[in-house]
Amino acid sequence: MRTAKIAVAAMTVAGLLTLAPGASASVVSFCEGLGGIWDGQYCRTTVTSERKAIRDIKIAIPAEFVDDPVAGPVVRDYLSALVNNWRTVGTKMVADSFGEGNYQIFRRGPIASLVYRETYHADGPDFNNAYRTFTFDMSTGARLQLVDVLKPGNGLAAIPLLAHPFIVRALDAAPPPHQPGSYPFVADRWTPDKVYSGGYKAWALTPDDLVLY
Repeated sequence: MRTAKIAVAAMTVAGLLTLAPGASASVVSFCEGLGGIWDGQYCRTTVTSERKAIRDIKIAIPAEFVDDPVAGPVVRDYLSALVNNWRTVGTKMVADSFGEGNYQIFRRGPIASLVYRETYHADGPDFNNAYRTFTFDMSTGARLQLVDVLKPGNGLAAIPLLAHPFIVRALDAAPPPHQPGSYPFVADRWTPDKVYSGGYKAWALTPDDLVLY
């Protein structure tokens, strides 16, 4: 799981993108399978550690993805692993903690992007964020990688040139407060071959933008 504090950049890259023209299974039952209780907004469960510390776990569940015949297994596996990991770590905690998963859905024609923000607190005054994203062509049922929505002949290396001003702007505004352009908040550390970028694996397609997290 890649942790991140900010969405790195949002950019319009029409010159790079190529796009195809363009209930079901029970959320309550799925939540119960995770060992949780559905409260109408979140699937909730708690874990008490050996040291009597309580971990509160809650995740929002996107019914349209969970119940989809193609996207469903992918999203279900992700959510199951997330809850199980948080529960396992919770059994060893010495202080109260929490894990929370919220999502957004973006659409562009037949393409739908599901973006999960994992907010996780274990120790210290601050909490961690991680972004996990899933993008599908709902007309074909195919899960898409970022390179799949770029025009033929363009790889991930084509993005930084167009994205540069957006990345710089996002890095300058990123917490904690810092001098613009200071390390590691420099654009050349956020190209797809560098560790800080996560290889552009976390991304979404909105009606207007390609968003990198």
